[in-house]
Amino acid sequence: MSMNNQHFLVVTGLGSDKIGVLEAFTKASKQCGSNILESKLTTMGAECVFLAHLTGTWNAIAKLEATIPQLAQQFGYNIQTKRTFARPLENALPYHVQVVAQDRSGILNELSLFFAQQGIRVEKMECETYTAKNHTPLTSIVFLINIPAKSHVATIRERFIAYCEDRNLDAIMEPFKN
Repeated sequence: MSMNNQHFLVVTGLGSDKIGVLEAFTKASKQCGSNILESKLTTMGAECVFLAHLTGTWNAIAKLEATIPQLAQQFGYNIQTKRTFARPLENALPYHVQVVAQDRSGILNELSLFFAQQGIRVEKMECETYTAKNHTPLTSIVFLINIPAKSHVATIRERFIAYCEDRNLDAIMEPFKN
């Protein structure tokens, strides 16, 4: 399929954690002729969240969009779709960031603010709170960020580590390797 004929769709779904949701969605995608470029599924509490980025011809994406309301009703899900475009290539350096700290309100917001103030786009983020063996509540946050190529990486890293040390956050920042 040539790039000119590709159409893109992002799908988000939220509903009760039920067996068969993923199979039903992937089956519908396959039957409509679309291709799943990337997807994620996770359970949070008793709810299940899935995200998918799909591509296909205009007709394949339109068929899938028409099928989704039936899937939403069948599984009791809230499903949203949005047509999108291929992401333009950017001149940026991908970095992996991991932060672990004693859990407290606002850590994720502080880190998000830091990256925004540096002009750094967050590509992915995962955050989890858990209890250590000594019963201390901890937060683990993992980011994949894109540092603009024109930025001085050593300066960004130095600022980030100082920022984290000031807030008692244990952090690492290293180049992302696929």
